[in-house]
Amino acid sequence: MPLVRNRWPSLFVVCIGVMMTFVNASSTIGALASIQDDLHVPGSSLVWVTSAFALALVSLVMSAGTFAELYGRRLTYVSGVAVFTGGSLLAFLADSSGVLITAQAVMGVGAAAILPSGLAIVSTSFHDPHERTGAISIWASCAGLGLAIGPLVAGGLLREFSWHSVYLTNVLLGVVAGALALLVLGESRHPSRQLDPLGVVLGTVTVAAATYAVIEGGANGYGEPHIVVAYAVTAVAGALFLRVESTHHDPMLDLRLFRSRSFTTVMLVSAAAMFGFVGIALLSVLHLQRVAGHDPLGAGVRLMPMMLSYVVLSAFGARIVRTVGFTVTLTAGLLLMGAGALSLLWNGADSGYAHMWPGLLLAGVGSALLIAPSTAAAVNSVGPLQAGMASASVNLFRQLGSMLGPAVLGTIATSRFPSLLAEGLDDKGVPRATADAVAASISHGQAPKGDATALALLPQAVPDAFTTALHGGLLVGGFVLLAIAVLAALFVRHQQPAAPSTPLVPERN
Repeated sequence: MPLVRNRWPSLFVVCIGVMMTFVNASSTIGALASIQDDLHVPGSSLVWVTSAFALALVSLVMSAGTFAELYGRRLTYVSGVAVFTGGSLLAFLADSSGVLITAQAVMGVGAAAILPSGLAIVSTSFHDPHERTGAISIWASCAGLGLAIGPLVAGGLLREFSWHSVYLTNVLLGVVAGALALLVLGESRHPSRQLDPLGVVLGTVTVAAATYAVIEGGANGYGEPHIVVAYAVTAVAGALFLRVESTHHDPMLDLRLFRSRSFTTVMLVSAAAMFGFVGIALLSVLHLQRVAGHDPLGAGVRLMPMMLSYVVLSAFGARIVRTVGFTVTLTAGLLLMGAGALSLLWNGADSGYAHMWPGLLLAGVGSALLIAPSTAAAVNSVGPLQAGMASASVNLFRQLGSMLGPAVLGTIATSRFPSLLAEGLDDKGVPRATADAVAASISHGQAPKGDATALALLPQAVPDAFTTALHGGLLVGGFVLLAIAVLAALFVRHQQPAAPSTPLVPERN
């Protein structure tokens, strides 16, 4: 198979795209406090400032991957960059929470097109499995680079300008990515794919309903009627989707891929990697800002042991996989990330940063052994004609993990905080009714009302309760990662990709 001459310039271009999508995700989190203060966003709406992006991205990433295979990977990538840049400009100009949330949804649509088409361009440009693994490692490390520089950029800009300036970073990156894509990327598409319209609709509805239920349920409670309806829609649409895809002659998602326990486990590993990475980062930022009292820039700087170790070591992911194989690499990554989450339990309310950075470093090293290698394992396990489908699938599971991490672990922490604070005040002699009232007001962002005794205890009681609540999220995250590590050790296999002429069905493992 002939070499693609411009494969390295193409990799550079798609790396800009993946980086800017993750810059948006992390810089928006860093700017949330400023956004809330300026736009007076209620707590029930604040969650959607970031979640609208995730909802659109997760819902459309599989459909966008199919679009890229049918109508062109370059076309899809450039279109995604243009939509993302337009959404970023709308966010820069936003003067209300509704406009900002809409802009985030538009950016999510663009990101849904950028990620699978970019990864498919990389996968089809590099034909040698080892070279492809190295290219995917670079692509994935740029995602981590975006996550790392996002808080730093946001923190630096917020010191001098308003939160609107944060979104100019996305606009500038989008203009550069779009211009270079038109100059460098060649067009490619699947030679024989056909549209699966019913599968596209049902798949999008299934993922969108499930994502909405997780996000909205985490904010307002999973027993609310509209959340129950969303889960019912998920179940019905999901069942119909599986039925349609199992009988369609050219499905959007070939379910035969999941006959392989190795491929299925790699999807779980991909989700767990981002579940742990984003979840640990979020809980750490909450500790640094709400317990340790650092500003967004200070918190971003203190996350560097995790972010930089991921970015640096991801570049060596291909060499590590070549030496020890996918099974050992992925299992070790999950064990290290899980150990990092659990070691952060050592970090107390009164602890210094010395108790925190070792856990962040372990989590970063573990993620470097997970995110790029799991992506490469998925793409390398299929033939070139299914590279786009594998790319979209692994992106879907990665984004599900990045959405579930903060939703699940963040909800565990924030939901436990009021009761823990009330119990702490009660233990120190504050009447339970007063303690409950004080805890409820603080958890809703209101000024606490209570007697002088209760108010005098808050400077110590609040950090103690919040730290214990964060520990609950870290404990759950650590155990989830260790459980997936067992599955990786048992079922992941180091397979060579199928030959282009063979049926695109993985071996049973």
